[in-house]
Amino acid sequence: MLNPSDRTRSCATELVCRDCGRRLPLLDTTSKCLGCGQGLDIDYDYELAKARLAEIPPAQREINIWRFEELLPITDARAKARVGRYSGRTPLIHADRLGAELGLKKLYLKDDSTQRPSLSYKDRVVSMAVARLLELGKDEIGCVSTGNVGTAVASLAAKAGVTAYVFYPANMERGKARACRALGAAVCQLDGNYDEANRACRELALASGVQFANITLRPFYAEGAKTVAYEVVEQLDWVAPDHFVIPAAGGTLSSRVHKGLNEMEMVGLAETSATKISAAQAEGCSPIATAILDGSGEITPQTPQTAAHSIAIGAPGDGALVVDAVTSRGGSAAAVTDAEIFEAIDLLGATEGILTEPAGGTTIASTAKLASEGKIGAEETVVAIVSGNGYKTLDEHPDKPWAEGVACDVEAMSEMLQEFRRHGVGATLG
Repeated sequence: MLNPSDRTRSCATELVCRDCGRRLPLLDTTSKCLGCGQGLDIDYDYELAKARLAEIPPAQREINIWRFEELLPITDARAKARVGRYSGRTPLIHADRLGAELGLKKLYLKDDSTQRPSLSYKDRVVSMAVARLLELGKDEIGCVSTGNVGTAVASLAAKAGVTAYVFYPANMERGKARACRALGAAVCQLDGNYDEANRACRELALASGVQFANITLRPFYAEGAKTVAYEVVEQLDWVAPDHFVIPAAGGTLSSRVHKGLNEMEMVGLAETSATKISAAQAEGCSPIATAILDGSGEITPQTPQTAAHSIAIGAPGDGALVVDAVTSRGGSAAAVTDAEIFEAIDLLGATEGILTEPAGGTTIASTAKLASEGKIGAEETVVAIVSGNGYKTLDEHPDKPWAEGVACDVEAMSEMLQEFRRHGVGATLG
């Protein structure tokens, strides 16, 4: 039993099955419903949360992921103190130059490519998972990852002083694997795609007793994604945007932004019911977008065939939740080609000076497609999520030639400068 001084202001109450409604104590270590086997969610005392949020104005709160701790599931202040203190509160950027290219006057970028410590949105969810691990008194954490979960687990586990094991599928982005090793994690590349690796890691978690961030700790892990919604609405002066465009892999981010928006209305922070959510996926792995666009609502697993490895999950665990979030809010979806993704990465870089990875390129390309199809209005306030940093995936990006072998003298350099001016800096020279 925690002493009062060891408690956070969390108003979390129970684990609840999303399907049958069965309830379990918050400290239960089960990650699936014991009755029907479906996923668990966290429930809160929203009246208490509303009162506690009114006691301390947001302006007086920590500027990190714990800013709205009443609506987060960690009840042990000692665990909270060891993780996530530098995560969250990333910039919301008015992308006026990119917006002009896409015909969107009020386009904003929630730039989680600046997230700490590992430069992706996954620091939000992994912060919750590691804090939960500490709350349970455990000192080992694993994860199955397409890229960014691994680096987040390695980083946050190192700071918390726990051992990390990262399991990647066969098509791992090697730069991220090297980063995990540099951060002290053990890394294992598996001979299979992400969905095969995920199934194997579920079995390993049961056999070994190791807690996995995005498997056994998933109900808590997922709650960290809500902080995107809280931050965006606060950064827009408590006016919810008209539209979110969110990259979808397993579905955690889109579904929990939906939950976070609902919670903000329940506790009286903002009116959010009119906000739409649209899902962004790569054409080579688009089970969620397909289910939305064909009107079936049914997730049919796919074999990933895309360069956007960090969102290449063919059997998304929270896919049905994303379909519900998108359809209930009147949003849509887009599936874009790899060529469109890399063009969008370049466009974002050239207009806003932000280098994103293919997942972020998927968001930008999908935003462009949704705008061109009239699914996003020119006057809407649109927030596109840039979920990860492009410096981590430069090996995946198609190379662009540059001028080489130019003599190191003013005459030769002046000639080359004139070539740049004539043909444009983006032109292929030689």
